[in-house]
This record gives sequence, structure tokens and C-alpha cells, in this order.
Amino acid sequence: MRHLFAGWGFQAGALPQSFESCWTQACQRLGGADSAPCRWTFALLATRSQTSAARALQDWASQIPGHIDWKTCAESAIAHIATPSHSARLQQRFATGSVAEALALHAGAVLAHSRLLVLRTVSADRRATLAIAGLPLPTPFIPGVLP
Repeated sequence: MRHLFAGWGFQAGALPQSFESCWTQACQRLGGADSAPCRWTFALLATRSQTSAARALQDWASQIPGHIDWKTCAESAIAHIATPSHSARLQQRFATGSVAEALALHAGAVLAHSRLLVLRTVSADRRATLAIAGLPLPTPFIPGVLP
């Protein structure tokens, strides 16, 4: 079973449709990979875990088939994690360029060679972000074709 790590960043006003928007975009970027059985870990900042937006995320996530593990992280845990996406505002506030990417990388660190599979995805209403880390799927072998 494949293990994937979703890092969620969100504003206080994030709604279920904010998370759905991110999820839909991220699943499209994953391609067919998301159809394989997965065990998910959803990571969010501990400072956001008791907010109404976090409850909206949990309510929305209850509709996703399969088991989801929840991980909360201190802001200090993601500080100085290098991310491909970069926001000057987030760099100043959290000492990382993308909260979602840093959370996904931090949560995915339990697997050796885990990397970002989906870069920061922003919801249509700009209230939530999502990034996904995990191990890449192996490239299928096709005789006569070099990788």
C-alpha cells in the first residue's frame, strides 16, 4: 500500500469547498497514481488544529474513502525547510517558503527518499493550500525504451 503525506495550509476562513478545490487539483496532478490503494497522513499546523477551518477540513476529509492519519506539527518543526514554492510573506512568518510543502515534507520524512509529488496547490477561493509528498511510483519497464 502506498503512503502519501498531504500538507495543508489554510486561513481561518477556509471552508469545505476550499479543501475540495485543492484536493481535486492535486489528484489531477497525481494522475492515475491516486487510484492505487493509499494510506494518507494529513498534516497541519498545531496552531490551526482547533480552529473552525480545521474542523471543516476534518468534516470534508471524512468523505474520502480509506483511513487518514492526522498529524499536527509545531511551527518550529517546519521552519527552515526548503520548499520549491516561495512566498516572502510566509518566509517571514514561518521561516519557510510554503507551509503546505513544508508540512508534506516534514510528515513524509518518516519514509526515506520521500519527496514532493504535488507542489503547492491553491484553492479557487485562495483560502487553502495543499502539497503532497511520498515515494514516486516506479517507472514501468518498456523493452527497447530507455528511461
